[in-house]
Amino acid sequence: MKFKNILLPTDFSELAQYAAEFARSLAEKYGATLHVLHVRTSVLTPGPAPELGMGVEVLVPDETELQASLDRFVAEHLSGLSVPVTSSLMIGSPAGQIAEYAKANAVDLIVIGTHARGLVNRILLGSVSKTVLESAHCPVLMIPLTAKSSS
Repeated sequence: MKFKNILLPTDFSELAQYAAEFARSLAEKYGATLHVLHVRTSVLTPGPAPELGMGVEVLVPDETELQASLDRFVAEHLSGLSVPVTSSLMIGSPAGQIAEYAKANAVDLIVIGTHARGLVNRILLGSVSKTVLESAHCPVLMIPLTAKSSS
């Protein structure tokens, strides 16, 4: 199997940093372009709605700040790679945007961190990595932080 495009979704967490180590290694081994993607959801907050006295306001995160965080993540965790690295910022549903980006950019492998929570937590809280696994058109390598302590 040959990978030409590897996608690393990131939320800038320790878990994403650990997944970056795997993505970095695989990209170099296969000479693949490494795509780094951050997806930010809009935030709903109470706001004015004249007809009801109260409503919901959609706050979209500051794109400049998010891009700076993404650039910092790439510089800190992926500098010195001998393969191309691209970074992208999207706003929307993380799992949906990750799967969409992967398909649109001919991604061969998605490397994503996972909390490896128990079944009850997954049912109650959901899991971006699980949803990506179920909706992606390509293989998904899920990296639990627990793997770090066992290696």
